[in-house]
Amino acid sequence: STLLFGVRKCTRLTVFQVPDAGLHRPNVVACISSTLCCNSHTLEELNISGNRRMGDEGLELLSSDFKQLKKLKAFDIFCMGLTSRSGNTLADVLHNLPALTSINLSKNKIGSSGLEIITPALQQCKQLKLLDLTYIGLDKEVHPVLPTLLSGLPQLQRLSLGDNHIGDRGFEQLAPVLQQCSQLRDLVLTGCGLTSDGHSMPLLVTVLLCLPRLEVLTLNCNPVGDKGLEQLSPALEQCTQLTILNLCNVGLKSPQSVLIVTRLLRQLTSLKYLYLSGNDCGESIHDEFLCSAVKAHPSLERLKLPKSIRQDEVTELNRFAEDPTTTLQYVFYY
Repeated sequence: STLLFGVRKCTRLTVFQVPDAGLHRPNVVACISSTLCCNSHTLEELNISGNRRMGDEGLELLSSDFKQLKKLKAFDIFCMGLTSRSGNTLADVLHNLPALTSINLSKNKIGSSGLEIITPALQQCKQLKLLDLTYIGLDKEVHPVLPTLLSGLPQLQRLSLGDNHIGDRGFEQLAPVLQQCSQLRDLVLTGCGLTSDGHSMPLLVTVLLCLPRLEVLTLNCNPVGDKGLEQLSPALEQCTQLTILNLCNVGLKSPQSVLIVTRLLRQLTSLKYLYLSGNDCGESIHDEFLCSAVKAHPSLERLKLPKSIRQDEVTELNRFAEDPTTTLQYVFYY
């Protein structure tokens, strides 16, 4: 609070970050309020994330100050202890932030009811490019809300829906709208319950083919399996701008999947990070092809492999990564 007391005297701040700062304390809240008031005409980035004890009441206390930040572009309030009760307050704040391009609401349990309340306000943020809704308590019953929201955000470039149980049924409703998000560069679907048993994989294929600018695809912790990877591979090969592909813990068990990944490596020459750990395809002759593709790749920097990769190939890759003339900097196995 002593530091914040000094900061509040600043009057030309453009960035203000106070994550995990104990904002539930009355004297700290007062300092934050004063700082926001003094910098309302200049502040462009605000990060008060991680103050989980602030909760709905804290948001209400600071809401009038938030509404004065007409130049605010980035609003980071993840893990603030917010619930659906904050819906109306948050909607009121968002209505007053016309310049907003980025908002992180992750790890706040606002749920479907809260998201429904703030959807009209978010849709008014026509410049919004980043929307993080990771782990906000959505499930397969809420997806009429998500398509409505996304259909009104034509400039969206980065979207995270991770750790919400969308499921195959929910993704059926979501996929047609994702196909229209042609500006998307990052798509995070971690732990969304997408499987190869329903229609999720064919629908995801269609979505990927409509996202020519996609650079980051995160599918980890979905039971995609060997069948799902085989279905996705033709579309993944077309995502030539991909720099990050996360397939950790997706249930790959067949050596055939190693061949598919090898083929992807040869096609995706822009790839920098490839994550495959947590799968168990067993040791096979195909490991040699995968490791050869890794060594021949022109831009790969980070690689996470399952422990099932043959030990002789592991040793060779470690030796290769130690060479300062190669792009590969980091190899991890688990």
